[in-house]
Order: sequence, then structure tokens, then C-alpha cells
Amino acid sequence: MKLTFYGGAGEIGGNKILLETQKARVFFDFGTPFTRNEKYYDGFDFLSPRDKLGMRDYFEFGMLPKIKGVYAKETLQDCDLKYEAPAFDAVFLTHIHQDHMGDVGDIDSGIPVYLGYGAKKLNDAYNTVNPYFKSEDNGNVIEFKTGDKIQIKDITVIPVHVDHSTPGAYGFIIKTLEGVIAYTGDFRFHGFKGNMTEDFMKAAKQYEAQTLICEGTRVQSKLEGLYKKNMTEADVESGLYEAMKASKGITYANFSFRNIDRVRSLYNAAVKAKKVLLASPGFFYALDNAGQLITGLPTLKNNKNMLVFKKDADISDDEKRILNYAKPYLANAVDYKWVKKNIGDVVMFASESEFSQLIDIKPNKGTFIYSMSEHYLDGEGFEAKKDCLQNWLEHFGLKFEQIHCSGHADATGVQKMLNGVNAKTVIPVHTEGATAFKDMCKSKVILPEKDGTITI
Repeated sequence: MKLTFYGGAGEIGGNKILLETQKARVFFDFGTPFTRNEKYYDGFDFLSPRDKLGMRDYFEFGMLPKIKGVYAKETLQDCDLKYEAPAFDAVFLTHIHQDHMGDVGDIDSGIPVYLGYGAKKLNDAYNTVNPYFKSEDNGNVIEFKTGDKIQIKDITVIPVHVDHSTPGAYGFIIKTLEGVIAYTGDFRFHGFKGNMTEDFMKAAKQYEAQTLICEGTRVQSKLEGLYKKNMTEADVESGLYEAMKASKGITYANFSFRNIDRVRSLYNAAVKAKKVLLASPGFFYALDNAGQLITGLPTLKNNKNMLVFKKDADISDDEKRILNYAKPYLANAVDYKWVKKNIGDVVMFASESEFSQLIDIKPNKGTFIYSMSEHYLDGEGFEAKKDCLQNWLEHFGLKFEQIHCSGHADATGVQKMLNGVNAKTVIPVHTEGATAFKDMCKSKVILPEKDGTITI
């Protein structure tokens, strides 16, 4: 059997791993690389690939692999790659982060896309909140859950949950006639559900996986330096509470509300600090949908600790500007005037697009909690963003606090996975430090190359 790495080899994200056996051709993940536009577009303010021409610009610069029989006909109408009927049997997605599923919307609808039940429900909710984002569902999604055994010709795929920074994340045990492969997807042991990653590791061992395809985002020492504190999600919750208690005024929190664990941590900390959590209708819509799938999440209904914030755009007389999902949430919402009256008792979740609400609220003191990776501020290429954020905080008198734990295992966690599975062959993906794996295990380590094929 053969494994071809069209993405995720020598880079973080963009995983596109093709497994070919005697009878089957199956992709595992079909993600968008973080660096896709970096070489030809990121340096220009008003230049981007012409999406109306489908894949033409992406193919020109090698931003998407030219693969016959995978892309939808409409995406190839203006390209030199001619459309061919589907030549692949399935795509299995580990989770709903863009670097693992962002390009699925471009594949032929005749190719089944397998996605976890909970992940599908949440992705539908996120696409409802952001209708201008491309949906990754072409009507070809088949849902699965942990323990299912999915037969694709001579391949059996067994999904097993893992803990990650988004719910509904999975690894795969892949049984073939030539042997068993375990693919971790993205994982960690230090979240609220680290036991789920333990389940995957034990399943890979139970099925005697000979080959382990393992992510290694944080094994590289220079990247690991960005994570100043080796925090667990429980540590984050404690840190959020301490920051809220110490805040001299309003408390702002900034992160992606797709990180449901972080939402729970923020809520728990706010309740403990005796403050009210305010957020947009989209925040609570996503939380309500997640609550149908995950036990222990707070609910908005009859909850004195949470309130919907009605931002300026929602106050318009033009009801057409209010999306249908948001209307029920706005019925009992508060606005910036309420916030100004209760400013010391408020914890406010705000995405970057909602920073303008500070202009209406006009805080002159408080705390801004940045609960994402330091890489997004301290990494190369983010200098302008960092400067702008600092200017906003200084203007409104807000103290900066960074409180975060990663969605990925550190080197110790990766070592635990390698030891626990004890596969004969290890293939590192989703990492810029693949060579570190050679010092971490006694197994044979094969370093994949972009667009390269490994025969097992």
C-alpha cells in the first residue's frame, strides 16, 4: 500500500494524506495550508486568487495539488486540469479546523466525505453564524461516531475520539490487508477530555498498529518557546478567574468560540468571580448547539450569569440585517448603555470584528484577556496586528493578559503517544520539527515529503 502526502509534510496544517491499497483510494483530511497565500499574495493589500475562476490561480502557483478525479467539475471550468469522474472512494476528516477540512468544499460531490456526528452538527451551526464563509458540505457528508467500523472496499476505518481544542475530533485506526495504520489527527492529553486521547492510544495498541502517522505541532523547540506556560485547560480556567478578580473595570476575552472548552472555562471563571458573561448571538447559538452534544455546558435560558449583547449593527431598523438565528437571542439582549452602567461586573467575549463596541462603551480601565496562542501575536508576520491591538488597549486603558493552553500535545504528550502505541514505523506530520521524532522513539521514523509517496 502507498501513502502520498499532498499536505502536512514538513509543515503545520494543510493535511492531505492519500492511502492507496489494491482496491481503494482514500484521503485522510483535506485541509488548507496556513501558508497557502504566503509566497505570492500575502505581501499585497488588494490581491488575492480569483475564486470566480475556480482553481486556475491556485494551480498556477502550486497552492493546490493537481489531482485528477478529485475536484468538482465547476471548479475546473477555467483550468488546464480537465474534469474527470471521481477516482477516489472517500475522504475522512479528523475534525472541523480549516487546516484539516478547508478544501473539502472543492471536491466532487460524488466522493463521500466522512465526518463525526458532533463535528457535523457544530460545523452546520458555525456556517449558520457565518453564512459568507464557504460551507465544507457539498451534500456528500456521511456521519460517524467512535467505534463505528466503516468498510471502504479493502479498507476498514475505525474512528476513535481524541481531545483537541474543538469538539468532535477523531483519530483513525485503518485496517488493510497489508497491515494496520493509526492516524492521530490533532490531539492533546491536557484538556478537559484527555481520557479520550487515552482511548485512541489504547485502541491503536489493541489493534496492533504497525504504522503510526502522528502529529507533532509542538515538538520543535523554537515553536514550543511560544507557549510560555505549560498550562492545562484547568489552569486556564484558574487564570481567567484570577484575571477577572484583579481587573479594575471591564474584562474582555478574545478567542475563537469554536474552542468550546475555552467557552466553558470562561463561563466557569465568570461565575466564580461573580460577574456576568456577555457575548454575541452567534456565541450563544454555537454554545446551545454544542450543548446538545456535550454534557456539562452552560445554557443561556434562565441563566442570570449570561446575557446576550446587542451590538450597534443589531439595533438597526432594517430587520433584514438581523439573521434569523439571531432574532430569538436579541429578544432580551442588553446594549452598550447597560454595559456602561454595570461595567465592573461584566466579562465580555469579543471577536476582533467586535472591537468597535469599545468605542460605544468607552471603558477607561479594565483587562483584555487574549486566550489564543502567542504565535498569533509574537510570530513572524503578525507585527502589524500586534501594534494595532496595543494601540486599541492603550486608548481604552485596558491591561493585556495572555492566558492560553494549546490544542496540541507538547513533546511529552507526543512521547506518551509514541510509547503507548509502540508502532514499528512512525511518520511525523503536521510539524516543522519532524526530525525530533528520531530521538523520541526506537521505531523506524520515515520523514514524509510534500507530494511524496511512501510505500509500506
